[in-house]
Amino acid sequence: YKRKTGESVGYISDEYYSGQVWYVSGENDEQLIVHLVCGCLDDASQKVVTYTIQAQDTLIGISQLLSANENEVENLNKALTKDPNYMDIGWVLFVPQANNKIRATKKCKKRRAKKIKNDEPKAIRKTQNAGKTTLENQFFNVDMEEAASNIESEKPVIISLEEIEQATNDFDEARKIGEGGHGSVYFGIIRQREAAIKKMRSSKSKEFFAELKVQLFGYASGDNHLYLVYEYVPNGTLSDHLHDPLPKARANIALDAARGIEYIHDHTKARYVHRDIKTSNILLDLGLKAKVADFGLTKFIERANEDDLIATRVVGTPGYLAPESISTMQTTSKTDVFAFGVVLAELITGQQALARDKQEPNKLRTLVSLIRSIFQDKDSAAALEAQIDNNLKGSYPIEEIFKMAETSFHCLKEDPANRPEMRNVVTILGQIVISSIEWEASLGGSSQVFSGLFDGR
Repeated sequence: YKRKTGESVGYISDEYYSGQVWYVSGENDEQLIVHLVCGCLDDASQKVVTYTIQAQDTLIGISQLLSANENEVENLNKALTKDPNYMDIGWVLFVPQANNKIRATKKCKKRRAKKIKNDEPKAIRKTQNAGKTTLENQFFNVDMEEAASNIESEKPVIISLEEIEQATNDFDEARKIGEGGHGSVYFGIIRQREAAIKKMRSSKSKEFFAELKVQLFGYASGDNHLYLVYEYVPNGTLSDHLHDPLPKARANIALDAARGIEYIHDHTKARYVHRDIKTSNILLDLGLKAKVADFGLTKFIERANEDDLIATRVVGTPGYLAPESISTMQTTSKTDVFAFGVVLAELITGQQALARDKQEPNKLRTLVSLIRSIFQDKDSAAALEAQIDNNLKGSYPIEEIFKMAETSFHCLKEDPANRPEMRNVVTILGQIVISSIEWEASLGGSSQVFSGLFDGR
């Protein structure tokens, strides 16, 4: 391959060879010898193709795409034997073809291991889904543009490390906008889009597998780091605005966040548990629409069994942890439901999830205990009214605030089996938003809640 100015080996592998470069000779030379992933089976009757794993791929999906047997794919790839449900972006899988259903092209038949490639290859990663598109084009003779139009267009693209470095001014501290346990976040402009760029160790990439609500529109790798490029959400987090009036937004923010959590629980190919739902992980855009963020602790669970538990260490944030997370160190989707119940309580009261008790400053009080005490009171409505954030009073009918608090209470049940599913929470919050709008309309539409209709909600 004849290297162009500014092209790194990693960029060449990703851009032109679907990430399937095994190693390169003459790495510092202009003329490179590119060694591609290739091999032979003892059984000549069976063909094997290579496939580079893309974001959101599953073993079942890859097997279906290539007309392969899922168990045979698993057996041929030793990396999958420990946990077939976990695959990392960039892995190259060997996929045996069932009964030679897929006919290799002449180009494939001529390919040999350690073949020297001196001419410039045709770029095969010009679309956002080039990994899958290339395979479909190569084996099914599907036109590249037609194939791209049939695939979801919002999947992330590979971005060169050079672009990442330029956008962040070589990771200038002045560009840093956040830092967490899994890496630092920088602001930059990539391809004319404002972006939040997360830099993390490659060894941690498996822990950041499902960024689903805040849009991931690109990624890069190099220098033992993984770089994730997200849309930039400029209005900070819900925790930053918790004590602001937010007269038109609280029920809508709750609904947006609930929909985000419901999405990873019920509407993805694989089922995920976030494990760190909290107000500082809910981002707000300029229109105060909420987006769930920071999936650094997200875990995959089998969709087939709703009761499957994930054995784990204690993870999450104090004040939001469900009882079973602490007592048994196990997690289900109901753990996210519990944490969301705390978020609802914060929206209603304007108080932090965990704070010093006003009556006993040496002790900490959780919103969990506060919400439970409200609904254990003989006059729950009066007890709730005493705790409602003053900024919220008059913005919503008290009946709807009570329903929101009641939803929080059900989410905070001790027994996970007694907590609702997020889909049920979404339904209830949707009804609260509609009722609030109707209430505003009855007052002549002068309030901030009603004006939310004109902000595109």
